[in-house]
Amino acid sequence: MRSLKNEYEKYKELTLSLLSHKNLTVNTISLFIIYGFNFLISLLVLPHLIKSYGISKWGEVVFLQLVLNYLIWIIDWSFNQYSSKFISINSNKFKELKNVFRETWTAQFILTILSIFISFFLLYFLGEETLFLPFFLILIGNFLQPYWFLNGLEKIYESALLQLFHKVFFAYLTISFINNSSEVKTYFLYYSLSFFITGIFYQIRVSSKYKNLIGLISFWKGFRTIKKSSGLFISSILGSLINSSLPLLISSFLGTGKLGMFNIADRIKGISVQLSHPLSHSLYPRMTKEYYKSKNKGNKILKYFLYLFLSITIVSFIFLNLYIKEVVSYFTNEDILKIISILRILLFSFVINVIEEIMVYQYMIPNGMYKEINKLRISILTTIILTGVPFIYFFGIIGAAYSNLISELVGLIYVLTKYNRTKKQPYKKESF
Repeated sequence: MRSLKNEYEKYKELTLSLLSHKNLTVNTISLFIIYGFNFLISLLVLPHLIKSYGISKWGEVVFLQLVLNYLIWIIDWSFNQYSSKFISINSNKFKELKNVFRETWTAQFILTILSIFISFFLLYFLGEETLFLPFFLILIGNFLQPYWFLNGLEKIYESALLQLFHKVFFAYLTISFINNSSEVKTYFLYYSLSFFITGIFYQIRVSSKYKNLIGLISFWKGFRTIKKSSGLFISSILGSLINSSLPLLISSFLGTGKLGMFNIADRIKGISVQLSHPLSHSLYPRMTKEYYKSKNKGNKILKYFLYLFLSITIVSFIFLNLYIKEVVSYFTNEDILKIISILRILLFSFVINVIEEIMVYQYMIPNGMYKEINKLRISILTTIILTGVPFIYFFGIIGAAYSNLISELVGLIYVLTKYNRTKKQPYKKESF
């Protein structure tokens, strides 16, 4: 009993110590509010766009948006994890901070030029030459938004507020001016306008307070930064393959109808996972700094926050299971019982996925375990392929849900094993 009381007192002391950091508390509360506003804006804008364009034309928008997202993905690379980590560690060292900012921004400049060239070729190939200007403005606007810098300084709420401005301004343009006679390019024109203006506001904010940081350096250093951070970029590619592998298998074996059913259950699971994001995103830069100072203290903080996340996740798990019919009915009136069966399995994956994400973003990345993260992704992807094909073939869509659960279990075993093997090893300091 005394041991349990001592553990509780230590947990309380560590929690209060972390919450005393103004940025962590403000970031978490702000992100919860901003994410809520983003959700409400999506509820307003999405139905209006679908009704205005119709299913067929909206499909064109979705496809082109997907192309655009991949181009932005190239520019973002892995800097939100890699560079944010070093920004957080060196937040009080101006010379190092300046070096990280300029090398990362130069790397992004190189990747922006590459993305612009790729966009020209792709749009020409797709016969969408009228979108050259909107795509160009969007890619430049993305380059002007160094959110990885603000995130590393634990100013995540500032970055989120600027993104909220983009969404609100775009929502205003969309609802006010897009109608049944609007063309696809109108959507991207308004999107580019709001995105580019948001980029300008980013620059005003950063340059007003950190004006001596702004600037580009030699391309050689930019290429070096791209190379050094490529491990995390490969991890994001593997993550994308993991997310798309089961839908691809379901579509191939069972058709798009079954894919739609699985997607509804998977989206509900995804929304559940996102409940932990405001706190986990706010915690990441703080954890990189804590591990840099003391690995032992970092492990203690990780342990107690893992308990906190697990408690919240279990409560969400119970709530969703109790009201599962009502939750599914909100999304669709078709095949409710089948979707409920899929969702019940995926909710176990949800609990495992939250723990796995915490271990990756709050332990493995702060400790520079990039190769181990890639091995984790490969293990999950391999498990999905090896189990997904036979499970879907013999058990249908339920088999896909079990394949997802097994792959998540493999991932959980991997991260916990790596943690137990490395938790007592000394922290390896990295140079940017």
